Amino acid sequence: MAKIVESKLLIYQKYVDLIEYGYNLLIKYPKVEKYGLTSEIRKSMFETIRLILYANKILNKMNKLNVINKIDAEISTQKFFVRFSYKKKYINSNNYYEWSKRLDEIGKIIGGWIKSCLKE
Repeated sequence: MAKIVESKLLIYQKYVDLIEYGYNLLIKYPKVEKYGLTSEIRKSMFETIRLILYANKILNKMNKLNVINKIDAEISTQKFFVRFSYKKKYINSNNYYEWSKRLDEIGKIIGGWIKSCLKE
């Protein structure tokens, strides 16, 4: 049980770090994207943190699994946004690599969370 609690806290902290990292990059995007791409990325990041906190509170495993799957879908959407940003040259290759690496790491944690829900 302690391991599951640790992983939930770990995903929260890792995701907060990702938001901080992403936010610092979004400031550097062109002004033309202020109400477009950057707005969508911010919305997705904040929705994901809400879902992480919500999933942590749910006791019913099927409901929890549904919310975790929504988190997974948001992470996939964010991966698309990061790739798109790189292709548009809004971020450089180092930023692309780091942001993608963080999203992948969070994705692995989510995968473990899903497996733990299926075992219960």
